[in-house]
Amino acid sequence: MSDSAAQEPGAAPGNRTPDSVGGTDDPRAAERTGRDVGQAAEEASERLRTRQLARLGALFAGFAHEIRNPLSTIRLNLQLVREDLGVAESPREARIGRRVEVVEGEVVRLQAILDQFLNFVRVPALQVAPVRLAELIGSIVEFTAPELEAAGIEVRVSHDPTLPEVLLDADQVRAVVVNLLRNAQDACEPGDEILVRTVRRGDEALVVVADTGAGMDEEVQERAFQPYFSTKKHGTGLGLPTARRVVEQHGGRLVLDSEPGRGTQFTIHLPIEGHLPIDGPEGAASPAGGTEGDA
Repeated sequence: MSDSAAQEPGAAPGNRTPDSVGGTDDPRAAERTGRDVGQAAEEASERLRTRQLARLGALFAGFAHEIRNPLSTIRLNLQLVREDLGVAESPREARIGRRVEVVEGEVVRLQAILDQFLNFVRVPALQVAPVRLAELIGSIVEFTAPELEAAGIEVRVSHDPTLPEVLLDADQVRAVVVNLLRNAQDACEPGDEILVRTVRRGDEALVVVADTGAGMDEEVQERAFQPYFSTKKHGTGLGLPTARRVVEQHGGRLVLDSEPGRGTQFTIHLPIEGHLPIDGPEGAASPAGGTEGDA
C-alpha cells in the first residue's frame, strides 16, 4: 500500500488527512488500515504458496511416474506367478500362494497411494466458465443423497437466490464438494444431519458443508490440511490438501470450523468477480473450450 494519500481540499502540501496511513487522529482508520494490510499480506502468501506447490508438483509427478511403472511390472509378474502356482497341492505351495497375495495387495495399495499423490501434486489449468452454484451443488447432493440416506443421515440443502453465476471449473469444484460430503458422512452416525448451502457474502460466493457428527479437536484441526495426515483407517490424507489447493487456484479459500461432539463445518469462499484463477504449471486458466497455455 502506498504511503501517499489524497489531499483534502484546502489542505497544506505534505499534510495528510486523518484517514491516511500514519495518521493517528482516528484509531478506527488505523485499525482498518492494519486489517487491510494484514489481509493483503495473507492473500499474497497464499498465492505464493500455491505457485510453489505447482512447481514442486511438476517435479514430484515425474518422480511418481518413475515409481509407478515398475510397480505395474511387479504386479503383472505376481499375477503370473499366482497363475503358475494354480491350486496348491501342498502346505508349502499354499504358504507361497498366500505370500504372493499379500505382496500383490501391497503393490495395489502403493499404486492407489501414487495415483492420489499425482492428483494432489498436479495443478492443471482450470477450465473456467460461468456456473450457477445452486444447480451444481444440487446435482452433487442428488448424486450422493441415496448413499447418505442409506446410512441414516439426513441431507438438507438451501440456496441463496441472490447469488449470481460464478466463474469456476465445475468439475474441479464438484470433486471438492464430493470430498467434503464424504468426510461429513464418515464423521456422522445414523440420525445425524448434513447441511449444504450456498450464500452470498459481499463479493464472495460461499459453499457451506456442515455436519452434526463427531467434530474435531484442536490438534486434528491444525493438521487437517497437512498432506498424508488422516484419522481414517484407510485414508491417504490427501483429500483435504487437494481440496484446498483447488479452491486456492480459483482465488478463494477453504475454511474449517469444528468442535468435538457438535460437528464440523467447511466453508468454500469463492470470488464472484474481479479475480482470476491462479495459473498452474500447464498454463493460465482458460475458458471452457478455449486454448490452454503451453505445457
